[in-house]
Amino acid sequence: MSVYTDRTESETGIDIEEVARVRLQHSAYRAIRRVNCMFSGGILTLTGQLPTYHYKQLAQAAVVEIPGVRQIINDINVG
Repeated sequence: MSVYTDRTESETGIDIEEVARVRLQHSAYRAIRRVNCMFSGGILTLTGQLPTYHYKQLAQAAVVEIPGVRQIINDINVG
C-alpha cells in the first residue's frame, strides 16, 4: 500500500526517519511501537508485523503528516 502526499522535500534539516520513529514509539498501542521505518528520497517505508489491519492503518496515520514525506510505502505484514 502506498500513500502519496503533496509535500516537497524538507528543507528544515530535521531527520525525517527519526521523527517517524518517535511518532511510532509514542503510539498508545504497544504493537505499533515495534514498527520499523526507513526514509530515502522523499519515501518513508514502514515494515514489521502487526496483529490487525487496523493497527497497520494506525501506524500509517501516525506518520502521514510529517513534512518532507512525499510518499509512504506501508509494507507492514498483518497476522
